[in-house]
Amino acid sequence: MRFIEVTEWGNNHKHAISLEKVVDFEFRSNFTSIALISGKNVNVLELESTIKEMLSYHNVSLVNEKDIHTFYEGMAEFQSDRTLPYDDELPF
Repeated sequence: MRFIEVTEWGNNHKHAISLEKVVDFEFRSNFTSIALISGKNVNVLELESTIKEMLSYHNVSLVNEKDIHTFYEGMAEFQSDRTLPYDDELPF
């Protein structure tokens, strides 16, 4: 099981949160709100960059629509740059 350790906003208590229980992250300017499958929210002091580093440690990435478009554009460029060594001729 993968966990992140965060500091609750307001009382500075440490919490270990299982990534399997996280439904959503809401990044605010001075804190992050983590929604859990139980319906509860935990507001933590860690900001977006720190949360993303914690997720990266566990090989988890947050992906948005822009990231997907960039990925597919890169794949299209890669495919268009590939040329086959023998278009009309057999290699023998």
